[in-house]
Amino acid sequence: MTNSIEEVKLLKDQEKFEEALKILDLLFENNPDSEDVKELLVETLFEYGGYLNDYYSLEYEKAKHVFERITILSPKNYRAHYNLGIAYFNLDQIEKAKRSFEKALEIKPDYKYCFYNLGLAYESIENFEEALKYYEQALEIDSQFSYALTAQSQIRRKLDEIKRIKSN
Repeated sequence: MTNSIEEVKLLKDQEKFEEALKILDLLFENNPDSEDVKELLVETLFEYGGYLNDYYSLEYEKAKHVFERITILSPKNYRAHYNLGIAYFNLDQIEKAKRSFEKALEIKPDYKYCFYNLGLAYESIENFEEALKYYEQALEIDSQFSYALTAQSQIRRKLDEIKRIKSN
């Protein structure tokens, strides 16, 4: 098993995630109670999912399946639900993205990135008032969170513009 784990680590370093996962799947199948194997499997899935969800890879559908798998292996892993939300968002499946972000917040209620991304989700469907609420919640956690500060400012300008147009 030690040789296989070393091989997995080498493959991960080379970004050969699918090969590493084949080995890990077999290890996990043969050692389902090994927390070390499960931990390495989840870690490798995270790296692979991040790689797939990246702006250079753009393989959001594959990323979605990877993060769904992590939520099955580790249902209380807020990062898995958060990253699944990112994959759904990238696939323009906004309702599913919101549910994933909300699930992550059930597990980790102070995760500013979830609030920020919920804001983005609501903004994408032009629910600017709700988006603003989530950006503000992110800022309650971290008042210097630059993404949320920028988004909050932009949304306030949009809302002001909408009010101006309606009043004319």
